[in-house]
Amino acid sequence: MTTFKKHKLLITGGLGNLGSWLTSYFCQQNFEVFVLASRERNLTEALNFTFIQCDITHAEEIATSLAPYQFDFVIHTASANDFFKENFVTDALLVNALGTRNLLEYFKDKSLQHFIYFSTFQVYGSREGFITEETPTLPVNDYGTTHLFAEIYVKQFHRNFQLPYTILRLTNSYGCPKDTDSSKWYLVLNDLARMAVQEKKIVLKSNGKATRDFIWMGDVCAITHALLNQPPANEIYNVAGEKTYSIRAIAEQVQQAYEEHFGEQLPIEKNKKDLIEYPDNMQVSAAKLKKKFNYETQDKFKEEAKKIFSLAGKLADS
Repeated sequence: MTTFKKHKLLITGGLGNLGSWLTSYFCQQNFEVFVLASRERNLTEALNFTFIQCDITHAEEIATSLAPYQFDFVIHTASANDFFKENFVTDALLVNALGTRNLLEYFKDKSLQHFIYFSTFQVYGSREGFITEETPTLPVNDYGTTHLFAEIYVKQFHRNFQLPYTILRLTNSYGCPKDTDSSKWYLVLNDLARMAVQEKKIVLKSNGKATRDFIWMGDVCAITHALLNQPPANEIYNVAGEKTYSIRAIAEQVQQAYEEHFGEQLPIEKNKKDLIEYPDNMQVSAAKLKKKFNYETQDKFKEEAKKIFSLAGKLADS
């Protein structure tokens, strides 16, 4: 009987919002998964992985924590993104930029096969127009700026040490949290679905006309897996659904899911005082990535909303 060696995969931030989806996905594939995070969390699933507690802002701690292990691949998702926190500007610079550099410094001579860095489409700083990888990077917030800083470090370490990489500029990914004490309830779908359960209505903070590109996190996981199955091209790719949805349209998806799930109507109220005419011509292109391998994205808003209803209900009862 032939046995296949499992590839050793390190996922930084693997208990975070996207990271926990990647952890869940790759634990079910032919990978030996290691999760690096600053603290343990209670996931909604029982998964088989090795947990490594580490603060990536300290290079010495990375070296000590990772010394017992060898890895074939690294998926780097650890980042500071809670912009509303008091020390966010400092945290973003330390975690997103310096933390990324610390990891690169450690792995520069470790014969790594592929370093995948999850950046953000916010490096472009634009909410309108046709956005490709050639669009100028002009971030308008610290989240985008520090991720761009990290991108430059990734390319620097490839140039100086031939570290193989892929940079993924991700748009708005969505999916039910896999972390029972998630801090990401402010994300659009999470917020609207939890509001529906708790308040029996949806009250929009705006007129609902603002548009965003959304992609299901299950699709992001599959795209990442496909990248690991190919030699790294040392390139930057947009990861996008290539479809824009208004906030009102997402609310209507939650409304439909609620009525199917509970058999009750769910009213939607918009902020009538918001008279802003938001740009509605944004399109984030994933054509470059689709030339490498074609993929189709799925509309999972209603399915994920129903899962969020159940999770929010359990948390409310606990």
